[in-house]
Amino acid sequence: MHELAHGIEKSGLPFIWVVNNRPLVEGVLGSDIIPFGFETRVEDRGLVLRGWAPQLKILGHISVGGFLTHCGWSSVVEALGYGRALILFSGANADQGLIARLMHEKRVGLEIPRDERDGSFMSDSVAEVTRRVMVEKEGESIRSNAWAMKEIFGNVELNKKCLDEFTRVLETWPTFT
Repeated sequence: MHELAHGIEKSGLPFIWVVNNRPLVEGVLGSDIIPFGFETRVEDRGLVLRGWAPQLKILGHISVGGFLTHCGWSSVVEALGYGRALILFSGANADQGLIARLMHEKRVGLEIPRDERDGSFMSDSVAEVTRRVMVEKEGESIRSNAWAMKEIFGNVELNKKCLDEFTRVLETWPTFT
């Protein structure tokens, strides 16, 4: 968490960071895992929220340009539903690494590189990838691709139609006894 915090700080970009306040390890709260002084150093451009946050409201705000995500599928779908470019920081669950790689390959985000041996990462990589996605020329195509995904992921009518069709297939599927 310290490397992630330092990377966010080094990026120099404005941010909202939601930090889980549940115990991570017995006796250690989420509030204790942010580096000492971090919030003071970034108070002019960043906001740290502890616990729950209205993710959809935040993602839907016009000033939000991207989303540093743990790569849970629901969060990825929500972000792409608003056309937000992704900074991919895969979490601990097995599918999150696969989702990160898929979104990276589809060029709607960039994955923060990790050491293949131990999964570690450096704050400089967090800052570099964040800046590449959010403000650098190289990220223009990523931002454009993510914005285009809004037409699919953010289309409630299309999603309802697909769900209805899938439901019909399940309801008419032959049963074998």
